Amino acid sequence: MTYDSTFDQTRLDQLAQQHLGGTNISGRILFFGDPEENRLDLATWQLDNDEDYEAIKGSDFKLHMMELLDTLLTYRAQHERPNAGQGAIHIKSGTLTIEWLPRDAVEAMRDENIKGG
Repeated sequence: MTYDSTFDQTRLDQLAQQHLGGTNISGRILFFGDPEENRLDLATWQLDNDEDYEAIKGSDFKLHMMELLDTLLTYRAQHERPNAGQGAIHIKSGTLTIEWLPRDAVEAMRDENIKGG
């Protein structure tokens, strides 16, 4: 099976359409996979304000996002793509984009948010 470079974004677009239409939620989700199993291990949600957290709390968005991240990690690892184990999902005005990054870059983003408050 060949790698489909649109796989990630197509699924993110579907999830955004299903859950984020008409919202102004913004922030990011930093995620890390288990290096041995290529499955989701940790996700840190960094939304811009408390209202954004409240908006998703009662929905299935969080559950569906975690399931999708697990799928994307597995797919990318199966195709031996670079930085297959970690990255960031950016959320802005009802859209989702993914950025696959080296582990140290994602850790720096996480640590920056902790230090910055």
